[in-house]
Amino acid sequence: MTKDRAAVLFNPSAGRGKAMGMKDRVEACLRENGVPYDLFVTGSEEELRALAREHARNRSTVVGAGGDSTFHLIVNEIVKAGAVARFGMIGVGSSNDIDREFNVDSLEKACRTLKRGWSRRVDLGCIVQGSETLRYFLGQANVGLGAQVNGYVDALARRKPALGRRQTLAGVLGVIRSYRSGILPLSLTMDLEAGTVRGDFVAAVFSNIRYWATGKLIAPEALPDDGSLDACLIGMCSFGRLARIAWLAGKGRHGTMKEVRLLRSSSFEVSSETPFEVQADGEIIGGAERPEKFERVTFKVLPRALDLVC
Repeated sequence: MTKDRAAVLFNPSAGRGKAMGMKDRVEACLRENGVPYDLFVTGSEEELRALAREHARNRSTVVGAGGDSTFHLIVNEIVKAGAVARFGMIGVGSSNDIDREFNVDSLEKACRTLKRGWSRRVDLGCIVQGSETLRYFLGQANVGLGAQVNGYVDALARRKPALGRRQTLAGVLGVIRSYRSGILPLSLTMDLEAGTVRGDFVAAVFSNIRYWATGKLIAPEALPDDGSLDACLIGMCSFGRLARIAWLAGKGRHGTMKEVRLLRSSSFEVSSETPFEVQADGEIIGGAERPEKFERVTFKVLPRALDLVC
């Protein structure tokens, strides 16, 4: 029956366009592992969203083959559709932090996991403005440096595709630009269960998982099913200190730095007199070209909202 065949939504633009070269390998691995599937190559974000909505209603499992942004878009459509379809992942993107968290960070692992078919209920983060839910996220949402660098790298990739594909270099250039622009730090007020936090921050990351920015253990104690979000706040610091924090985050030891605060809460209401952008799982709300600006937004957890194949 079609319902029992996984709908694999393959995003060829993932990994700055590198994913398309993996299509045959993905299908071969699915066949070798005996996974019943139908594969759909998506031509645009709009088509990806439409296919996710359609198959979330008529399939038992919807699989994203792409990167964190691809997973983000599909999960949002599954939840908004009110569907009970399970979600699976095949990571062929650039960062792959979400599939790293769930130990499906290789093609073989992902296909074996889909064949086994085990699933678990996991939390989702959601971004709320007033009474409106703007986005759901499986990985993390952030304001400050992450959103600024994402916008820079996206613009760079459009102007100079070859340079944009060199993700580490492009990211470093984005950090330098953000520091020189005067946009950072952001003066933020955060209301959470334990009280109120105020300060000037280079970055504020609200995580449902441990990993961020291609394998950095930004929230080393985060669990995706504990009913809470873990925040990492990085105060204003020099470029050299930021580099040190990033290096330590690779081992989950950045919490020892005086500029870093690690917090946990079921919700964080964030406000600022300076409008700020919000990024979720690699996607800037409103899009990188015309991002929305916010003066107040809430990041909160939606417990066990997604049935994840992992």
